[in-house]
Amino acid sequence: MSNFFPKLKVFCRNMTVVRCKILTNKMTGKNMLFSSSGFFKTLSTLQPPEKADAAVNLKDYRAAMGSVPSPVVIVTTAEYNKVTGSWYKRGATCGSFTSISSNPPIVSFSIQMPSRLHNLLLRTKKFAIQVLSEQQVHYSLHFSKHCEEDIDQFANIPHHIDSHGNVLLTDMVALLVCKAQAAHLVGDHYLWLGNVEMAWHCKNAEPLLYWRRTYRSLGDELFLKAFEELTLPYEYWDHEAHLRLAWNYIKEYGKEAATPLVKSGIQKFNEVNKDKVKRDYHETVTIFYIELICLAMNESKVAQLSFDDFLLSNKHLLDRNLLFEYYSPDMLSSQQARIRLAILRTP
Repeated sequence: MSNFFPKLKVFCRNMTVVRCKILTNKMTGKNMLFSSSGFFKTLSTLQPPEKADAAVNLKDYRAAMGSVPSPVVIVTTAEYNKVTGSWYKRGATCGSFTSISSNPPIVSFSIQMPSRLHNLLLRTKKFAIQVLSEQQVHYSLHFSKHCEEDIDQFANIPHHIDSHGNVLLTDMVALLVCKAQAAHLVGDHYLWLGNVEMAWHCKNAEPLLYWRRTYRSLGDELFLKAFEELTLPYEYWDHEAHLRLAWNYIKEYGKEAATPLVKSGIQKFNEVNKDKVKRDYHETVTIFYIELICLAMNESKVAQLSFDDFLLSNKHLLDRNLLFEYYSPDMLSSQQARIRLAILRTP
């Protein structure tokens, strides 16, 4: 890593929908497209794009679908290991849950590949869908984060396993216990269908809805929404969360525009949580990691789909001691470094 930082270099949504009507020109008999902006043209001139240009713009598609409200659910399943006498449990946040049929009751959800949950579902052939409430954003954040194979996702999450081996969280808006019917690979996701065997709901709770989202992943979107609204639980405001914040802003706005957003965002969040913050905002630390993230993003040969993808290929960013390869403890603890970017020492 000693040669990593010296390589740093300075690198440098609104969809307007016009309401339209199809009118018939009484003189020509041709259909006309009339918009609220006053623009119109004959429909026969509105030809679809040719071949290569016919593919929908992914940014436009995601922006359009972002306007469709979806409930946020946690999908869980578990497998009992007779050798160890323990349960292997997995869960994932999902924003693509929907009802397919009411008679018989069939539901679906999709998860991005690759997925440990998908692999486990192939063996268990059952799952439970837990619909979150507005007060359970922290669950959505927890189950949207990357989790290593040997880590128990449910260690600090209130839950129980029923007599049929289903993992059930507590205090949900609704619960659906399902037997897997089929799984299909569709694009970059696995689509799962399930026959509903049991359903329960709470009459006095409002579901957590996911809408007006951008191209970000569900986990990134929920994290940023909670952060920007200053409702992110402080226990989730760790080093990885700082990296997630910076990566998302840089990806969306570019380094120059993202930097002041990152800085002001951290300061606002720290102010709201000043009774919990152990260290005040630090200018040098913030800029240091922004530069590292920019370098890693620019050197990446693969388009990152999510922050978790990015972090898996740049695990060095999680090393808290990386900072001390370039700054001495005395320098970092100085008041000057806290308010202004300090000059790097030679590694």
